[in-house]
This record gives sequence, C-alpha cells and structure tokens, in this order.
Amino acid sequence: MPKIIISLTLLLCCMALPAAAENRAKALNLSTMLGDQVFEGNQSLESSLFWGINLGYNFTENWGIEGVYTQVDADAKGDSTSDTKVKTYHLDLLYHFMPTQKFVPYFATGLGAIDSNPDQGQSRNHLLFNYGVGVKYFILDDLIALRADIRHLIDCPEPDNNLQYSAGLTFQLGRPKGYKKPIIKQ
Repeated sequence: MPKIIISLTLLLCCMALPAAAENRAKALNLSTMLGDQVFEGNQSLESSLFWGINLGYNFTENWGIEGVYTQVDADAKGDSTSDTKVKTYHLDLLYHFMPTQKFVPYFATGLGAIDSNPDQGQSRNHLLFNYGVGVKYFILDDLIALRADIRHLIDCPEPDNNLQYSAGLTFQLGRPKGYKKPIIKQ
C-alpha cells in the first residue's frame, strides 16, 4: 500500500493538465479516503486498510475546517486473539499553502476521539490529537481533486501513536454569487 500511495503522489506531481484550479473560499468540501493505519507495537494490531469520509468548509482560500470519520477493522497480531474495530472522529483545522494552484499542499491539526472495540475485552474511548500534511491536485477545474494525506494520531492518555496514510477524491461544492473562473498562469 505505501508503494501505491508514493507512486500516486509522484504521478500527481508530474502531471500537467490544462485547467484552472483553486481551493475556493466559502466552499464545502466532501472527501472520500482509503488508506492504511499503522498501529503502535504494544497495541498488538496488524496494520490494516481503513476508509474515511471528510466534510469541510473553507473560510478563506487558505484556512478551512474539516470533520473526519475513519473506520478500520484491525486483525490481532502476535499473542493477541482479539480483532478490533477502531473508529476515529476528529475536527481539524487546515492551512492550504498554494490555494490558487492545481497542486495545493496543506497542513492539518485537530482534536477528536478514538473508539476501540475489540471482539473480546472492554471497549475504550479516548481523546485523540492528530496532525499531518497532505496535497490536493485539482483534475477538473476547481471541482474535483485527487488527495493524498498522512496523519500522526496520538491517543491520550496512553499515549498510543498511530499513523494513517491515505488517498482519495475531494469534491468542492458551491460557488459564491458573481463567481468568475480564475485564470491561472501555468
């Protein structure tokens, strides 16, 4: 899976599609994500495929907020016999570095919760802090972007450290009144 995401990111960096793009202010964003979650060794869980959905809003071209939900069904590792369903919910603040370009890198940080529900044993719900980086590459004007993301998840109070890396699609919805398509120099 890491090779696929790295290859996809490199492909995105090398592509040159003729289209205007931008991370628009006052736009809603809907993203679907698929990726891998790597668990800390003491959690006795295999790295596992996760899926997620994000709903966001851009206050400005640079600043946005995003609600994120992910779910992973992790297999037990080593002596552990308990597979675990892990869900995360978090609200993140995003800063987009080059919002008027096709290739838009961003930084994200936020707070939320992580729910771990093992097949055997007690479920737990803890505070979650996360931070990470990502890129959006607009492929259809300013409406659809390919997206890649990597996040460090810190489960408090343990703290357990998890890593999520993912790829997906972002759909940017809504245009303000009087919207004119921007002209981007390439």
